[in-house]
Amino acid sequence: MITKKEINQMIDKHELWLSGEKTKGVQLYVEDGIFLELNVADRFLIDVMLAGSTIKKCTLANTDFYYSNLASVIFLEVRMSGVILTKSNLDYSIVKNCDVTSSKLIRATFCEAEVEGVDFSNSDMIKVCFTDATLKNVKFINCDLTWASFRNASLQNVDFTSADLSNADFTNATIKNVDFTRVIYNDKTKWPEGSRRSI
Repeated sequence: MITKKEINQMIDKHELWLSGEKTKGVQLYVEDGIFLELNVADRFLIDVMLAGSTIKKCTLANTDFYYSNLASVIFLEVRMSGVILTKSNLDYSIVKNCDVTSSKLIRATFCEAEVEGVDFSNSDMIKVCFTDATLKNVKFINCDLTWASFRNASLQNVDFTSADLSNADFTNATIKNVDFTRVIYNDKTKWPEGSRRSI
């Protein structure tokens, strides 16, 4: 298990590495690590590698994970409001009971991820990819999901109220109790079978 002191030392070295001081800093690289009840809010974690790790009951609010490898990471009860996950890889991840509101996830990928009990409301999610993902009890209220992909995804109890779904792709998606109230869409939005009649 990674301690508070250890993660702070790793982040300090990583921020030096980001600033160009390669001889003093080192890229944050932890595979299959365990992070429990740590506060890592408001830090720069651009281009980190945490593949296969477990992050539980941590605070990551306003933390910048731009272009990071978070594949197969397990996020449990994590406070992530205002987080930046733009261009990050979260394929095969498990994200449960997390607050990811008011965040930036442009071009983030969640291919074959399991997402449950997550609130993404008011987030910028242009070109986010949930292809083949499973989403249950998820909120996308007032999100910008233009060009987002939900191809072959399974969606149950998902709320898209007031989301922008222009050019979004739901081809072959399976939906059950999905709320499309007041969504924005255009003629390039690709709907799952039968869903457009309810909009």
